[in-house]
Amino acid sequence: MSNTEPQTPLQDNRVTDNRGSNATAWVVAGIVALVAIIAVAFMVTTNNNRPDDTAITQAQDLGRAEGMLAGAQATVDAARDSANAVADRTAAETAQASADARAAADRAAQSAQDAANPPPVEPQQPSM
Repeated sequence: MSNTEPQTPLQDNRVTDNRGSNATAWVVAGIVALVAIIAVAFMVTTNNNRPDDTAITQAQDLGRAEGMLAGAQATVDAARDSANAVADRTAAETAQASADARAAADRAAQSAQDAANPPPVEPQQPSM
């Protein structure tokens, strides 16, 4: 065995004084509280947040005008869509009528040609 003594760390037996930092914290807290009280008092005493009646009336009128404009735009959009649908349907009906007229003209021309050129008649043989 060896005669070695374990080394123990030296302990600092000094007493620390925390009284100064504690007073500083109370002073800072007091200043913050005072500022908060002044801010609350300022907010309570000033009441400039409420708009006057004319501003409210103007805002209501503006809202009504915007609503009417949106309604008018929706009506215009619906009318445009309806007009486009009618135009498409009319174009389709016109194309169909044109095709029918062309077919009728072709049949009439064929009928006129058939009438102008009768089929040859075969001579009949005497009956016995």
